Amino acid sequence: MFRAISIISVFTLAVSLTHTAIAQDISKMGPRLTIYANGLALVDEVRKLDGKGQKTVRLDRVGPMIITDSVRLTLNNGPALHEIALDSDILNRQTLLARSLGKTVQLVRVNPATGAETIEQAEVLSIAGGLVLRVGGRIETNPPGRIVFNDVPADLNATPTLSLTFAESLKAPIDAQMAYLTSGVTWNAVYTAVLTPKHDQLDLNAWAKVTNNAGVDFANADVSLVAGDVRRESPAPRGKILMRAEAMATSDSSSFNAPRSELSAFHMYSMPGRVTLRNKETRQLRLLDAKGVKSERVLEYRSGAPVFGPVRGTQRLQPVRQRVKFLNNTDSKLGVPLPAGVLRAYVHDSEGALRFIGEDRINNTAVGNEVSLDLGRAFDVTVKRQQTDFKRTGDRTTETAFTLTFRNGGTSTSVVKVTEEIPGDWEILSENMTHRRDGISATWDVSVPENGQMDLTYRVRVRR
Repeated sequence: MFRAISIISVFTLAVSLTHTAIAQDISKMGPRLTIYANGLALVDEVRKLDGKGQKTVRLDRVGPMIITDSVRLTLNNGPALHEIALDSDILNRQTLLARSLGKTVQLVRVNPATGAETIEQAEVLSIAGGLVLRVGGRIETNPPGRIVFNDVPADLNATPTLSLTFAESLKAPIDAQMAYLTSGVTWNAVYTAVLTPKHDQLDLNAWAKVTNNAGVDFANADVSLVAGDVRRESPAPRGKILMRAEAMATSDSSSFNAPRSELSAFHMYSMPGRVTLRNKETRQLRLLDAKGVKSERVLEYRSGAPVFGPVRGTQRLQPVRQRVKFLNNTDSKLGVPLPAGVLRAYVHDSEGALRFIGEDRINNTAVGNEVSLDLGRAFDVTVKRQQTDFKRTGDRTTETAFTLTFRNGGTSTSVVKVTEEIPGDWEILSENMTHRRDGISATWDVSVPENGQMDLTYRVRVRR
């Protein structure tokens, strides 16, 4: 008997949903989905509104993350749209209990020894911090057993719904173009680069990793991905929102290497074919594939020079960083905008097996700009610093001398780009190699022979 009560409750829900018409998606081709890199997506789709003689139409499959005040609706010869409301309360145990405050429900318990069920009438007193019921003449908190509800409130649905209220009743089905923004859909680029042994070329491919946490499926969608930082003024409104709709009379509809186009100050990649993105699903979509991109391996040592005081002893042995750089231009066999993402680098070993050698995150990289990948510390090349002299030549002037000793335990000569950041107004007084000036920094290219060492020495005068 008690199982029958539960089945009747579900049936009551199905009947209550018919009290307000449900609009169905008539676009067999699916929605147009524009996904931005900051967790925002624009959904643009065609719906058929079947009011069945009523003023209010309910749209299902909009998702709980919809930004309600972004909805744009264009009707074909229909009445004026007056109100839009998001009913985001989902049918579950907690919302049913909330609707039952002060009302009577049935508490069903099972005797563990006999399996017999007993039913008691119970009044719901509170659900804050736990369930509180009045059962007979006593108060019970979080009682064992299951709760059976007499009916289902008409405003609770299995999924969030968007209610559209018109000035007049809809006498016939109407086609509507609807566009809205939703949170919860994200994408980012994921790159793999396979380098030659000398790191002077690489094969680069990129995939777009798209994740749907919007709370709704997007079936057979036309997907476009926008690279760039689209500014957002405020977070998406949450909860149940009711607003006037007079200002929403127009539609916001917008019309291997993924086809790419410019979109305002951003770049948009159109995915070939149709894509189905189910809720809680992550898909990878191909973006680009470039072969033989010219690259360069660079060993770097960057440090701040201690020029304002004496330093005793020799600093600890430090490794240098390994970087791989390439220009994003046609001469390097690339020349396409690269959206931000993680790039993972690989090489083939002497037996042809693929080996991972490091990863780095790249920023949005326009055509003509350089990509510099920090792939970690070089194993064979190290450096030690020693301050060989320090003196004050004035109230605000010092002279400091350094020796940087580079050692190379590898089997080939390595060139290390040395960058010394020197604060203040500085001048190199002497050096054993010629430096280049770059803002506050001095740079040298130090060639370290195989199984050998090389010293870089310089003296600098600094005025504060």
